[in-house]
Amino acid sequence: MKHYMRKTLPEEFFNHPAYLRALTLGSVYCFLAVMQLFTFEKFYPVVLQYMLPGGWVLAFIVTGLIPVLEVSALPYLLSMKVSNTTRMLSKYAVLATPALWLLLSLWLVFSADMIVESGLMGATLPVPSGLWLVVFSLLLLWSAYLVIKELPKRR
Repeated sequence: MKHYMRKTLPEEFFNHPAYLRALTLGSVYCFLAVMQLFTFEKFYPVVLQYMLPGGWVLAFIVTGLIPVLEVSALPYLLSMKVSNTTRMLSKYAVLATPALWLLLSLWLVFSADMIVESGLMGATLPVPSGLWLVVFSLLLLWSAYLVIKELPKRR
């Protein structure tokens, strides 16, 4: 397996451990995006249950924004060779994704019903909200910050 990984990934990935950490975080973002997009038509009613202040309009925006941010973060996390503008937008998406999840999880804990589905896995896998979602979002935000802090630009 180790030989296969060395053959598949570029050499820089093994010279600096930050690349592998970013690849791991990228796989988490990719997993979340796939789970949300798999049943995307049922994701809007899940977000609508949050009872956000903007009503159905904000729920509609959040429903589209979450997967877009997760997919937009992938070029930075996978260390793709892209333009500087795309790299910076992707870098901001890396931080914006867990920040949005943190805001939503805090909203669910403090103002909505605790029985509401979290929507973390979309409507594919029902996951209840709660304090664990706040902790997960904080850990995701912390790992995103660490990856952004230490990931060098690939040449």
